[in-house]
Amino acid sequence: MKKLIILPGATNVLGGTLVTLGLLLQGISQCQAASQVRVLAPAGSFLEEYLRTKGQGEYLELIAAETETEFCRQSLRWVSQQPQDWALLMDNCVAKELMSALVPGSIALRLSKRPVYFFFHDLALTNNPVGFAIRKFIFATLNPATMCNSQFTAGHIKRFAQDLRGVLYQPVDLARFNPKAIATPPPGLEGIIASGAQIMLTPSRLNKPGIVNDKNLRALIPVIAALKQLGLNYHGVIIGDDTSADGSHRRDLEQQAAELGVSDRLTILPPTLEVESYYKCAAVVVTLAPREPFGRTVVEAIACGVPVIGSSSGGIGEILSHFAPQWRVEPNQPQEVARAIAEVAQADNTPQLLEQGIAWVNQRCSPIDYAKRMLKIVDIKPV
Repeated sequence: MKKLIILPGATNVLGGTLVTLGLLLQGISQCQAASQVRVLAPAGSFLEEYLRTKGQGEYLELIAAETETEFCRQSLRWVSQQPQDWALLMDNCVAKELMSALVPGSIALRLSKRPVYFFFHDLALTNNPVGFAIRKFIFATLNPATMCNSQFTAGHIKRFAQDLRGVLYQPVDLARFNPKAIATPPPGLEGIIASGAQIMLTPSRLNKPGIVNDKNLRALIPVIAALKQLGLNYHGVIIGDDTSADGSHRRDLEQQAAELGVSDRLTILPPTLEVESYYKCAAVVVTLAPREPFGRTVVEAIACGVPVIGSSSGGIGEILSHFAPQWRVEPNQPQEVARAIAEVAQADNTPQLLEQGIAWVNQRCSPIDYAKRMLKIVDIKPV
């Protein structure tokens, strides 16, 4: 029986790629194809814990490894011992830590003639010319059939791979993300709601500015200041992990807020597995990353019935163009963003646009439809 082996590129961080993997497995279960899929994971990793917590432990094939590099190397060794008709899906394996394992691994995979697929969750770009050349070599050697998460991503990955089999908008857990109200505000929001402030929510990890996939969180603080100048009582809430080793990304945002006189209007909270309850308390979600490949935040917020003011570029702008193009803004124009937030709160057509958005998400982002498309591309027929 043919099977699909999934090799995740990130195993110790909660992000869109991991969430998507869990939803893919949910859809595969609904397709009655669970016995035909194996997910490789480092023993004791966050990935293992995450999938077991979601009741998806049956998919796991645990690999003993201390580092991401060793995990990739040992995983490819395990793959080489499996039947040749078992396809390999490399799920965004583009991190620099994996390159030393993927160079020899790609050669071995090419010689084995095993079907290889690659899903791009981001643009796979790097500002390091040596790193870029290594990635070019790996993809030229693998020559994989590819998939990606948006037309925006598709336009960029052509420099690495030509055989694009599909653009799959990422799935949303529609049972969790819905417009139903919640009874009790989640931790960290009680005081803000009691104060009467409107919540401007941005779920996003805190990363280094200027990188290829800069989340552009520093653009949020001037927006909060502009809303204050307009006499509007909005409180910015960022939910996400600080990716710096010393907490400097958080401190930078807090210092910026102090300089602009809005320290009392900014709250930064840790990541949570129950982010849907935070969406449902928000008046608006604002996401200003200029090169976001997809923008899971957008579809999750819309599924919860919350309007989104988002960057006009990248995957965020692409998604909004399907149902609310007027909610797109230039990400580094705080006055424009503030005006858009004010307008969406007052516009008579906001409920209609949200209805259109919810219908689009339900149609294009359900886990079972995502899984069906994936299984068709990798030629797995449920038995």
